[in-house]
Amino acid sequence: MANRDDVQRELAKCINCGSVYAARRWPSGKIVPIGSTSCQCGSSDFRLVNDVGDSSEPESDSSADRSSVE
Repeated sequence: MANRDDVQRELAKCINCGSVYAARRWPSGKIVPIGSTSCQCGSSDFRLVNDVGDSSEPESDSSADRSSVE
């Protein structure tokens, strides 16, 4: 069983219909909507919503790709 500190709350988007949910990301990488096991459309496949840029892309560490504005 995962430690509470290992589970992160995230914003996740259904890859089938685009609905957005508050979700938990488990140490295994599995993303599960809070209070449910699937989307209202029946899909159980979710991607994290990126706070910056295009929200349709999964969240990734792109800090190396960002250029500074001077």
